[in-house]
Amino acid sequence: MKITAKQGRFNKIHISIDDEYLTTVDSDYWYSCGYISGDEIDERELAAFKSAADSRRAFNAAADIISRREHSKKELLTKLKSKFDEEAAESAVERLCELGMVDDERFARLYAEELYTRKNMGERRIRYELAAKGISPDITEYAIECLNEQIGEDNVKRIVDIIAKKYYNITNDEKQRRRAWSALQRLGYSSTDIRHAFNEYDEESFDSSEGWE
Repeated sequence: MKITAKQGRFNKIHISIDDEYLTTVDSDYWYSCGYISGDEIDERELAAFKSAADSRRAFNAAADIISRREHSKKELLTKLKSKFDEEAAESAVERLCELGMVDDERFARLYAEELYTRKNMGERRIRYELAAKGISPDITEYAIECLNEQIGEDNVKRIVDIIAKKYYNITNDEKQRRRAWSALQRLGYSSTDIRHAFNEYDEESFDSSEGWE
């Protein structure tokens, strides 16, 4: 079998075997692989070449993905497996983990903070979301501990603040009250904390209205 290489756009090299397209690699890989266009290649050599090329492509794709935002190991692996075979995907992710570019502990800390600050989620919902990203229970506990140390805020006060911003009319509107309760439960707050927050908000609203008389 004859391997041939054709220059593509930018640093892309299109590889063919006996004039049939095989794959596309970057120029750095092609010029370091030991072949030149027109070389003869046997089945064993071809399999090794294709495996290495796929791993390289998977690694480059993974590096591009994580350049946009942090990913958990499982999340990145799932994305790669939709485009590459399992061996290439796993090899790429493991290499990125070795380089410190993928780190579940770092991801869990940052993601937990984002869910708390930007989406108002409580601890229960944050745990669920981290598990969905493939984060282990041990790392999840670590991320929650880091979050609690950082925010130092109790859940009841947090819920009262959310109510004041989004559901401020719960004292006079029973429909709004039920809607707020359901939304807060979906965010991961316990019924006990929600009840205490409602009572506290009702008292604050009552005191505020008294002040205007």
